Amino acid sequence: MNEAILLPILNLRHPDDAIVQFFLMCDNPNAELSAALKEACSQPGVQFIKNEVNLGVSATRNRGIDLSLADWILFLDDDIIPAEDILVRYAEGIRNHPEEIGFIGPIDLPAPKHPFNKAVIANGSMDIFGIARVKEGFAWGATANILFNRKAIGNLRFSAAFPKLGGGEDVDFSYQVRDRNHRKSLKCISGASVTHPWWGNETPVWSRPFRYGIGNSYLPNRHPAYAYYDFLTAPETLLVSFLLLPVLILLGFISWTAALYFILGVLVIEAIATGIQIIKRSKSFSPAVIVYGIGLRFIYEMGLLQGSLSRGQLQEIGLRFNFEGKTANPPFYHSNTRRLVKWVLYPVLVALCLSL
Repeated sequence: MNEAILLPILNLRHPDDAIVQFFLMCDNPNAELSAALKEACSQPGVQFIKNEVNLGVSATRNRGIDLSLADWILFLDDDIIPAEDILVRYAEGIRNHPEEIGFIGPIDLPAPKHPFNKAVIANGSMDIFGIARVKEGFAWGATANILFNRKAIGNLRFSAAFPKLGGGEDVDFSYQVRDRNHRKSLKCISGASVTHPWWGNETPVWSRPFRYGIGNSYLPNRHPAYAYYDFLTAPETLLVSFLLLPVLILLGFISWTAALYFILGVLVIEAIATGIQIIKRSKSFSPAVIVYGIGLRFIYEMGLLQGSLSRGQLQEIGLRFNFEGKTANPPFYHSNTRRLVKWVLYPVLVALCLSL
């Protein structure tokens, strides 16, 4: 309920030929409106809705969808600063392309200063924020700034299966809408932008990638057409190793020394592969950025594994989701620097351990 953020949103410039209705959805039963927000919410075209209990992001957005009668529904988060003409830009998009299922606008992050946030950029986890500046259309967009056609949505709603604080539900909803409309992607509008300040005032926030991992772990089973098997992640490899290596030791195939070398080798290979990828993407060599990048990758992958294990879905180990909207993905078809490094180093590690 930050009025410095919310008041500019509620006072955005309206398109001349559109009726605009704001729904300020509050998911904190104990929150109170400031005097300035009370005045803003008393104006025509603004409704303040407070949940009696904490419902989470999915259920709260669904309540907003059900309350609205609009032909087009724009989602804006409560921690963004929109361009003053964002509604005008979206209205132009609607007039020029009324047949679209929705529009994605850019979410601009300030230039990072802290190595942690430089690592966030380098590891690619926030690439979706800028997708509208590099693509004409895409399969999904972040709910910090995305517009949907109500006809395209129909009776679809955000799923309550995902973490209450968010993670994966925006991907899932976009794919539901996309599949309902013959797998048509959302159109990108580069001018309908918002600025997203860094979380935690540029201090490291480790809970977010973990939560994203948990949320994204639901996607392959919910959308099997976009699922495929790939290299095990570091946490998955370690879990399988802890289960399998003692058996191999008892059967006399390897020694305890070889098993220890293998575990250490897994950690080293994953760090090398991720570190090289971070250097390549950041186009610089910063030990702090590399270490944070390795940590971010591992925490996210821990979330993926935690999500699968919490549902007892062991068959999801190694199962991945195509975030670019591509179907018929053969196993191990992706090729990038990180995977190539693993293809080279893992056979060397196995050969070394078998020789001990």
